[in-house]
Amino acid sequence: MIRDKVVIQDVIKRYVPSLKKKGKNYIGLCPFHREKTPSFSVSPEKQIFYCFGCHTGGNIFNFISKIERLEFPESVKFVADLVGVAIRDEKKGDSAIIEALHRLNRAAMDHYHAHIATPPDKKGLSYITARGISMKSIEDFMIGYAPDSWDFLSAGIIKSKRDADIAESAGLIKQSQKGARRYYDVFRNRIMFPIFDINGKVIAFGGRTIGDDPRKYLNSPESNVFKKRNVLYGLDRARDAIREMDRAIVVEGYLDVIGCHQAAIRNVVAPLGTAITAEQIKLLGHYCNEIVYLFDADSAGMKAAVRSLDISEDTNVRIKIGMLPEGDPFDYITLKGPREFMAVVDKALKPVDFRIDRIMDNYENIGRVNTLLQLFGVIRDIKLETERGVYLKKISSLLDVDENSVRADFRNYLNRQETPPARSAQAVKSEQADFLTRSYRDLIKLVCNYPELIEKAVIDYNINEIADGLSRNILKKITELYQSDPQFSIDKIFDFFSSGPEMDFLNQVFNSEYSVVNPGAAYTEIYINMKVREIDDKIDKYAGLIKSSPDGNSHQYITEIEVLRREKEKLSSYIYNKFM
Repeated sequence: MIRDKVVIQDVIKRYVPSLKKKGKNYIGLCPFHREKTPSFSVSPEKQIFYCFGCHTGGNIFNFISKIERLEFPESVKFVADLVGVAIRDEKKGDSAIIEALHRLNRAAMDHYHAHIATPPDKKGLSYITARGISMKSIEDFMIGYAPDSWDFLSAGIIKSKRDADIAESAGLIKQSQKGARRYYDVFRNRIMFPIFDINGKVIAFGGRTIGDDPRKYLNSPESNVFKKRNVLYGLDRARDAIREMDRAIVVEGYLDVIGCHQAAIRNVVAPLGTAITAEQIKLLGHYCNEIVYLFDADSAGMKAAVRSLDISEDTNVRIKIGMLPEGDPFDYITLKGPREFMAVVDKALKPVDFRIDRIMDNYENIGRVNTLLQLFGVIRDIKLETERGVYLKKISSLLDVDENSVRADFRNYLNRQETPPARSAQAVKSEQADFLTRSYRDLIKLVCNYPELIEKAVIDYNINEIADGLSRNILKKITELYQSDPQFSIDKIFDFFSSGPEMDFLNQVFNSEYSVVNPGAAYTEIYINMKVREIDDKIDKYAGLIKSSPDGNSHQYITEIEVLRREKEKLSSYIYNKFM
């Protein structure tokens, strides 16, 4: 078995040179966020890692998946290669599809690129050079042109039914309704920008119309090799410059990236959509400490993009926002030159300051009161009270209002915002961790730390009756693992939860000190207390039925309550005699 061959600290030390033995664990600087004081821990005993700074954790496969940006099955194969274990490739079909997608996309890129400068159809070349793109940039970024033809690509590179199936799944062609095995090109009369992954493999395309198609840009659909939220255009070329400058500049479009690189500003990338995603911020965080999001002067997507930057609070990357006084990045560099462009970048503001400036720009139109309320909305989202104080002082100065009055008005604003709406009893209950939820989670902590109790839990608990989704999901996987192999290693549970609340809870369980004198007795106490609670709930139910029943019709409910009370007394007596 692969995990049995792995010495987890030796593998992780390849990526964390600072890893040193301290007691029974190994400690080092976290590779997933920037830090000066080591908070990253590896436990050889438990076969897990955990960072107390960014709360990332799991087993060796989770580590490789995150550090190498691999899907989980690929991480297993990666680890197997590291430790010299040959594995049967049960995903061979998927691997073949991925390889075929890369091959078809590469062939499509070469076909489009070869055509952009081919006489007599130089329509694409004329357009792109008129925009200021040099021939060197056309070659460097492999820019191409899809002519206004229904079968340019399908007739040019599709040689078999399998090629057609792969090209269709990549969004390059579609099957015609006019007849079987007839296809037409998706991209027509468009400048083609190939999109590369971090390793330089072609995974998708963006096509810019040069005709009258109302769809200005047409992008490849997501596929086995292309997940839009995980990709940044130009990162394959910008990575080294980003690392060297310790800064990434994020612009809005393909041409903006190309124009910046053309002007020797190479630490520039673009998201494949309006807003930057958490995955993209974390990806850039592997290479730099600062991200500057640079907007066009008339950016339509600015509001959505600024809101999306709130996710940066979960990382140690500094986020700044700049706005060009005119044009887009490419036009501005062409008109003003790289020096003026970088002056705008260097003056970029923190998101809070940027939002305040945008609100103040509209002050004359909306007046002092509305401006103050909008500014309060920005200040409210600041988590630290000390930082809130700094900005309350700032807006009192901007609006020429007494600072104490601003602070008093802000407190009133918060009180109005935080008044809870009326909630139903069911809503209140759903928001609280009730007794059964806490008990199931205590049970998970117990069996994870004392796996010898798993056999009892599998017998005693019905997974389908567990209301708490987190507990149900984890206990279900533990049950499945036990049923397939009673001797399984408990760290294997991490294989099923790469993120989400289950992963967070498991990290908490495995990375906190936990011990009981008698695990078996602790298990029995949890089990009996849950049974007692279940009886109490039934007694309450029957008591309610008695109150709502007509006179003379409650005898059967009274009998049920007496039976339940006797059962409860037995269990309570057992607890008293056993544990007191």
